[in-house]
Amino acid sequence: MHEIQKDILKKLSLQKKIRYSDLKDKEVEGNVFVYHLNSLTKLGLIISKDKTYSLTSAGKHLISRMSFDTFEERTQPKIVTSMVIEKDGKYLLYRQKRAPFINFVSFPYGKIHLEERIKDSAERELKEKSGLSAKLKHRGDVYIAVHDETELVTHLLCHVFSGTEVTGELEDGNTVGECFWGTFDEIDSKNILPGAKKILKLVKENKKDHFFAEYFLNTTDEE
Repeated sequence: MHEIQKDILKKLSLQKKIRYSDLKDKEVEGNVFVYHLNSLTKLGLIISKDKTYSLTSAGKHLISRMSFDTFEERTQPKIVTSMVIEKDGKYLLYRQKRAPFINFVSFPYGKIHLEERIKDSAERELKEKSGLSAKLKHRGDVYIAVHDETELVTHLLCHVFSGTEVTGELEDGNTVGECFWGTFDEIDSKNILPGAKKILKLVKENKKDHFFAEYFLNTTDEE
């Protein structure tokens, strides 16, 4: 993003409405400034009304992801749902087939979509990953950061659900992963996603209470 556009957005982030004369720096040529102003308008980030400029909803959403000091987009933790489903002594597990965790096994999980309710996300992800449906209950939340030696690999807030009354047929996997029934005892510990066994322990030990835990882990850790 051009520095002039960053400056425009910064100013608009501090006031609800700004007139053109207050928005434009004196040092910037008029035609150059108008070009960048129109570019932001075409992108749907700002709007002009009654001789003033303001941020659109899309502009406000962009601002919420930016560092005010550098005005660069910040990498932020992902928000996901994870489903712990048990049936006949086995758990519904998920083997990933893509980076950053190729061949690692965990419980099925996936990102929450914008404007999606948490439980709706859990139900959708379970269906998409496995073809199954279940009666889901929100059990707790886990904050996990995983490093590969010293480099951060993933950082997420996980809403954990348990499920009963499983229905449907388990579907074959695809190019990004596959679900199967099993236990962690059957999996090489080096291929279990860091935090997965900790989540299972939390679910087992907190039958009634809503839990919260925070873990900073490494791919070389063994739980």
